[in-house]
Amino acid sequence: MTLLAPEAEARTGAPRGGLLLALFAGRGAFRATIALAPLVLAVPWGADRFAEYAGAVGVSAWTVFVASSGEKAALKLVPRTRRLGGAIARVVLRVAAVPVLVAVAAFVAATALDRGRVLAAALLWCAALGMLQLAVGLHRVRGHPGTDAVTFAGVTGALLVISALTFHFAWSPLRQLHLFAATALTAAVVLLWRLPPGWSIAALPGRAAAGRTVERARRRRVARLVLRTCGLLGLPELVASLCLAVCYLVLGIAGHGTESGPFYVAVTLSGFCSAALTYLLRLRQPATSLRLRGPAGRAGRAKARRLLRVAMLLCLPGLPLVLFLPAGTLLLVLLTCLETPLFALVAYAGYLVENTDGRSPRLTATSATVGLVVVAAAAALLVPHAASSGAMAALLLSAGASAFGLDVGLSGRWRRPVRTLPPGPGDGSQRHGGT
Repeated sequence: MTLLAPEAEARTGAPRGGLLLALFAGRGAFRATIALAPLVLAVPWGADRFAEYAGAVGVSAWTVFVASSGEKAALKLVPRTRRLGGAIARVVLRVAAVPVLVAVAAFVAATALDRGRVLAAALLWCAALGMLQLAVGLHRVRGHPGTDAVTFAGVTGALLVISALTFHFAWSPLRQLHLFAATALTAAVVLLWRLPPGWSIAALPGRAAAGRTVERARRRRVARLVLRTCGLLGLPELVASLCLAVCYLVLGIAGHGTESGPFYVAVTLSGFCSAALTYLLRLRQPATSLRLRGPAGRAGRAKARRLLRVAMLLCLPGLPLVLFLPAGTLLLVLLTCLETPLFALVAYAGYLVENTDGRSPRLTATSATVGLVVVAAAAALLVPHAASSGAMAALLLSAGASAFGLDVGLSGRWRRPVRTLPPGPGDGSQRHGGT
């Protein structure tokens, strides 16, 4: 008996041909807009206001990955289960709502106190973007990938209009962030409204099932495992954004606040490449999740280890560059050229690992935490002397440390039993794929 949800074959196949191009065009235009618009707006804003904007967005970016962590969980779990899609969606939507509510509270407090308003607006924009990405991902896993392309094409058009008006009227970063956040929240609400009733945040099971102790216990177990999956799958991206936040904070503490601008430009260019890879992996994740189940997961982990060893070799030239080249634009460019492919290799290896079995996401989460510890120590040592170049070197060392940690984990030293989702109604099976 199949373990797949009805119509799972249609849902889990990776988009191809014209649809894939349309998806990349929509998401690529969106990423280019949010990455390049601030660089253009630096002209009317000036260096100081641009640095304030860059620092606020850099510190707030982690909320995107908290809100969108449920997307990875849904893309992995829904294809492996039958009739549990609604239960999974309800849990991940509630997870995504938390940073949005926190950002709204911070926004209200900052407005009342008239302090930290740009940072609060950046928090709201990033949290709203995370909710939007989750909403689009839920439509995609239901077999409607075209919603992704249409949504991000429309949002991109709105952001371009806002950016043009900001440039023309010399609006402040605060107003631009307010309008960006309002646009993302509006689009997310529309997409959530279009989900089927059983997938909404407030949806509850039917009355007949609600009174059954067995059903309540099953729902609690589903919720625990989905939350665990959200945490483990979302942690690497969350930690990557926290690494950036640490670099921005250390730049400010070390008296190099104006260097946030050049660092923002370098991270933006690197991030544009990594965002394209991340999006491609998300499109393929449902199919990959099915393909790497069971014995096939061993081949996926072996391939990941080969990629990680290449990544560790790529990290080696970074430290000599920092030691022998003066801090400046050349050093920043060279380090960025090393960090971009290194991050891509580690991200792809982690993607292969976390889509195998239930214990593997714990390895990627642990290795990402190792990278966070390394970036904090490296930034504290390098940023005071090399400013933005030191911050980029810290990111490079962090990615190398994550690669080393994940390779050690895959060597077989960390083993725990795999936990599985309970069967949904009518499954006829007591086990599903590991989380």
